[in-house]
Amino acid sequence: DYLRRQLCLSPGVPVDLWAIADPPDGQKPFASLPTLIKLALHGSPRQRLTLQGICDALVARFTWFRAHQLDDAWKNSVRHNLSLNKVFRKVPRDVKQMGKGCFWELDLSGGEGHKRPRKR
Repeated sequence: DYLRRQLCLSPGVPVDLWAIADPPDGQKPFASLPTLIKLALHGSPRQRLTLQGICDALVARFTWFRAHQLDDAWKNSVRHNLSLNKVFRKVPRDVKQMGKGCFWELDLSGGEGHKRPRKR
């Protein structure tokens, strides 16, 4: 499995947010935000989440996100990473599904990298 190899996880270790070690008190997790998003998506029951679902998973798992859950900056960073990285695919809701926003899934078929060239 790609994420297991990328993160050097031993067989038997679940590929989810719990695979990341707890950071020291008051600190962000050491893993990058794209990695945390990948693990949140992969570890979810249907392997798809809304933006709010991803944020909720981070808040549930890590103290730092829980302490900063009213801060929009990191949530905006999650949104930015979802729209920027090729591995995140936007999936519209079924018309019969209630709720706001679309779902996000992992799409490893296109490799890593950005969806479009970055402007500098």
